[in-house]
Amino acid sequence: MNALSTMLLIADAFVSLCDEMPLRKVSISDIVQRTGKNRKTFYYHFENKDRLIIWIFRYDMGQVLKKHFSESVLLYEKPSEDSISHFPYYITQKSGVRSLDHAEFFECFAEVLENRRHFYREALIDNGPYSLRNYLYNLYVNAIKRDIDIILSNRYLPQDNIDFLAEFYTCAFLYYFIRRCDQTSVEHLSANAGPFANIIHNSLEMEIKEAQLRRNL
Repeated sequence: MNALSTMLLIADAFVSLCDEMPLRKVSISDIVQRTGKNRKTFYYHFENKDRLIIWIFRYDMGQVLKKHFSESVLLYEKPSEDSISHFPYYITQKSGVRSLDHAEFFECFAEVLENRRHFYREALIDNGPYSLRNYLYNLYVNAIKRDIDIILSNRYLPQDNIDFLAEFYTCAFLYYFIRRCDQTSVEHLSANAGPFANIIHNSLEMEIKEAQLRRNL
């Protein structure tokens, strides 16, 4: 088996075990027993269970994004020895010189959570420093900062204002999906977005425009 096939085997075994018992109770011994591999193989590919959870998310997100978008709009991390750098995690889709339309990205984010909803519901309960929830915040707050730079398009905004906007809107979109993922009565995570599907970036654009107008008065 090649490396990706082995990692997918481990990932699928982990997700399957999480359907049978609480995620926190699944041990690495359980995983290697289910796969027929050994602990050495597990640790060759994953530092620990937290890194496996993150890898599963990045793989899932990469597959969904590649299905919905052309390669030209996909965003990757800088190439590294970490295999997750091969998977896209975000997009840059312009709808004007200083406008972004990322409504479909949020649909993709919802699709990822829906496809393994029980697994992600349990994974997102943990809010520790190495948890998926914390990882997603760090990953996407930097992506939103990049979006703000595109919307600014060489206009000036103090760095503390940029940091505030990025943190506020990252928390808004992540908490929205995390909370809905945990609500068993909610069938589709982004079904109610409708004409507000691009609300994060429309709101960012509007706030930045208003800040520029106030500055120029």
